[in-house]
Amino acid sequence: MACKLILKFKDSVISECPLEAEETSIGRKPENTIHIDNLAVSGRHARVLKIGNKLILEDLGSTNGTLVNDKQITKHVLQHGDNIGIGKHVLVFVNIDEKETPPAPQQDDSDDMDKTMVITPQARAAMTPQGDGQSKGMVMPLGGVQILAGAMTGRSFDLSASLTSIGKGDACKIKVKGLTVGKQAAVITRRPTGYHIAHLEGMSKPRVNGQTVSDQPKTLNDGDIIEVGDTKMEFFIKEK
Repeated sequence: MACKLILKFKDSVISECPLEAEETSIGRKPENTIHIDNLAVSGRHARVLKIGNKLILEDLGSTNGTLVNDKQITKHVLQHGDNIGIGKHVLVFVNIDEKETPPAPQQDDSDDMDKTMVITPQARAAMTPQGDGQSKGMVMPLGGVQILAGAMTGRSFDLSASLTSIGKGDACKIKVKGLTVGKQAAVITRRPTGYHIAHLEGMSKPRVNGQTVSDQPKTLNDGDIIEVGDTKMEFFIKEK
């Protein structure tokens, strides 16, 4: 998929940026991939993440917000022809493969939330296989969690997907409650090297066996107790 962003100020084209990397950053600081030197733009204003065959625009808590087609967004699946408003500048998203194809109707971004919310530095680290390469070709046994306390007490969930989201947002598979819990609080990833849990957002961070998971993802072991918000669950390996 050949895509790019065209940076414009009023009617003048300033630059073009191919979207080839996993992450394309946008902001006022010079180290951003797309540098916009304007006081209305935050230092790290937004970013575009490449996830499979989708490109996700994410506002990074900017002061003045990010607009897509004049609507303020937090996350948005980009489509050919989208106009992204950042400060006084506009970025036009061009999918070269779809130039001659009318864009499909915009879907609810929550359909892709499980994919978009985990692509953060912490989650990406959790998704990266660790070790010396001896695990190549290995298949991780299927794991699961049993809810011990919380709104979903008694339920169990297979962790067969590569990503299982935890939080109070509607898109999360495992729902938890708590005033300081983020909508996308945590994610459990399944890799050939094992299962890992990572904190995503919110003041309340997950705990494993009483230890807070903060900056670095935590590898899960059979029998570990996970706490997120008001919910306590046990991680277990179903197939050994």
